[in-house]
Amino acid sequence: MDRFEQRKRKALQNPEVAEGYREMAAELAFMQAIDEARKQQQLSHEQLATLTGKKREAISRLLSAENINPTLETLIELLSALDLTADITLRPAKEGEAPMRVVLESHEAYNV
Repeated sequence: MDRFEQRKRKALQNPEVAEGYREMAAELAFMQAIDEARKQQQLSHEQLATLTGKKREAISRLLSAENINPTLETLIELLSALDLTADITLRPAKEGEAPMRVVLESHEAYNV
């Protein structure tokens, strides 16, 4: 294990740091799933920007930046533009479980 991993493991022993890490990982996973759906539909950032009425730079930043914080409105716009829906089920968390789990289902429409 390299020094980075050692430091990361030590930092994650702090409950506040661990919670923040899980939240950040969940946001990133959600945006990566949206970006994967965009790629499956063979849409460019420019085309997705046109569909959402946003600037290409904003779409690129949302889909590639490490520190993202999209609003619910933006997420809904992206999902609508990609003709996707997101199912959200609220339930008690299991110990150590991330606050969100993201699964991207394949869709035949993507395989045009």
